[in-house]
Amino acid sequence: MKKRVFKLFWAWQDDQENKWLEKMAEEGWKLLKYNLLVYTFEKMDPKKYIYKTDFKSNQNHDLQEYLALFEDAGWEHVTHYAGWHYFRTEPGKAKTPDIYTDVNSKVEMFRRLLWFLLMPLMAIIIIACTIVFNDSYSHIKLMVVLKITYVLLICLLGFSVLNILYKMKKLKE
Repeated sequence: MKKRVFKLFWAWQDDQENKWLEKMAEEGWKLLKYNLLVYTFEKMDPKKYIYKTDFKSNQNHDLQEYLALFEDAGWEHVTHYAGWHYFRTEPGKAKTPDIYTDVNSKVEMFRRLLWFLLMPLMAIIIIACTIVFNDSYSHIKLMVVLKITYVLLICLLGFSVLNILYKMKKLKE
């Protein structure tokens, strides 16, 4: 039996997401797939799993090497979506209890994510500025909708960037 759950976790809430996935496994639901806020689970006997997520942008030139590194350390690759990779292991089965052996490697993961978010943020700001400061458009209603959309996107990405920076700062302390 399969079950789909719609749930939102922000990028900086990786610890909460992992704990939730572990709780689902203890309740007898094993993660099969993740796709845009939808987690797909399969019914199983309740089991203790440790879940961890990692962000690696979709540059597949070294993906097999990346996955082999985790597999060699005892982590099973479950699924991936938009650069996020989901891993799991049974307690005591992996060589390390966490995929990040030190704080600096976790900070580096968030740094990669930050750059991944900053690129579209800069592009959206540039496009939004050209729309906001150009009054020659004939479809005023469309322009109002576009302006509101771009402001919301900038706020959402800005909110994400600030929270990731805050998480990085907390990790370094």
